[in-house]
Amino acid sequence: MKGSVLKRCKCPVERDAKGRRKTCRKPHGSWVFVADMGADPATGKRRQVRRSGFRTSDEAEAALTTFLHEVGTGQVAHDERQTVAAYLATWLEAKENTGTRPTTLKSYRQHIDHYINPHLGRTRLGDLRPQQIERMLRDIGQRNHLSPSTIRRVHATLRSALTSAKRKHLISVNPAENLELPRAVRPQVHPWEAHELGTFLDHASNNRLGTLFELMAMTGLRRGEACGLRWEDVDFERSRIVVRQQIVDGIHGIQCPYCGAEHHRIAFGAPKTASGENRVVDLDGTTAGTLLAHQLRQQDERENWGEAYNDHGLVFAREDGTPLSPQAVTDLFARLTNEAGLRKVRLHDLRHGRASLMLAAGVPMAVVSKTLGHSTIAITSDTYSHLLEGVGAQAAAATAALVPRSSRAAAPRDHSVTTGPDPQGTATVAGAIGAGSASSACAPSRARTDTGRILSPLPLPIGLWGPSPGAASNSLSGS
Repeated sequence: MKGSVLKRCKCPVERDAKGRRKTCRKPHGSWVFVADMGADPATGKRRQVRRSGFRTSDEAEAALTTFLHEVGTGQVAHDERQTVAAYLATWLEAKENTGTRPTTLKSYRQHIDHYINPHLGRTRLGDLRPQQIERMLRDIGQRNHLSPSTIRRVHATLRSALTSAKRKHLISVNPAENLELPRAVRPQVHPWEAHELGTFLDHASNNRLGTLFELMAMTGLRRGEACGLRWEDVDFERSRIVVRQQIVDGIHGIQCPYCGAEHHRIAFGAPKTASGENRVVDLDGTTAGTLLAHQLRQQDERENWGEAYNDHGLVFAREDGTPLSPQAVTDLFARLTNEAGLRKVRLHDLRHGRASLMLAAGVPMAVVSKTLGHSTIAITSDTYSHLLEGVGAQAAAATAALVPRSSRAAAPRDHSVTTGPDPQGTATVAGAIGAGSASSACAPSRARTDTGRILSPLPLPIGLWGPSPGAASNSLSGS
């Protein structure tokens, strides 16, 4: 295999004495490499691979060298007829080999198998166009009744895969970039009120997993994080826990790091976000005490099972010590909610409820975000901003209280209205001025005369008020 590089620009073609094309020397255009892949075994025709978009000849030469090496070692396919489905299969395999989280891989596979391949899988990778991707996203939204947020996630999967293809020079541009996508609005959450949560926790305390729901409600742990919590990550002396792992549902073929077996449809993995990993969550005294009582009950179960107990060191496990299925926990939560006669909410709303209680208690948004393990504080703000009603008014009042003001400016004004006519038509004015002269802390108030006119509180010429504030009453009533 061999190749060459050439420049592509809009200048007229110039040739030398031997008829060869001259390379333009002007600083414009782009560079292309052409790799000769030999003859096609089926047709005998010559095959070439072109990759464009390089700024300099050196970049094109380096890309050509890398491409020929990768083709020679089998790292990339050089078939120009490679389809989107074939490329996505190799992309998924590469993602798995680089240690992508199992939950992320599961999401990628679902998007590819259910949505992308049925619409675009047979299209050649090099022929894929933005219009085809937009049509695919529109069709899956209408036929599958997907929400805008799900559509955007499917698009993100395809965009990430095509970005990798562009980086390997399999395509010159990414057709999934700069598309018109449906606007996704983060839904508002409506968790239980404090008294509803208390009712549920009282009812759930009679169940062997009642402590699990109390821990989720009082710490904001995710379902998988609570199921994957181990006793070695609970610090009773400092009343805190450390989140190091989670249990994920619907994952196959992953060996358990504790017993070596493969549990049915569940596996251990890292927390959802990097910021959520190894995060420290403080416990209140009541929750810590409840956890300690749960540990004693679990010890009794361990003794009853004897050698048959399959200890995984988990805080919450099945009676024989094996890991809980997160879906089974969700089903139990729904049953306990129905038994308690409460309005239906999701298990994840216990986490939202924790956030709302912290915000109601005046905990800063940054602390709430760190406790919940959000990747950015923007996610916390966008999710729970509607729970901050009244906080803005409190902040405005607290901020204004920090500004020193004179007693005159701070004193309340008298907005009273006279209750009866004044025979002389002067009592209201005299009362307003008298009030102003009695104390320097009060400015002339807005008083209404019997004719319905409002006396202005603004300073008036001295002739209208009389010779002096002290003599105002006499001057007005003496004539």
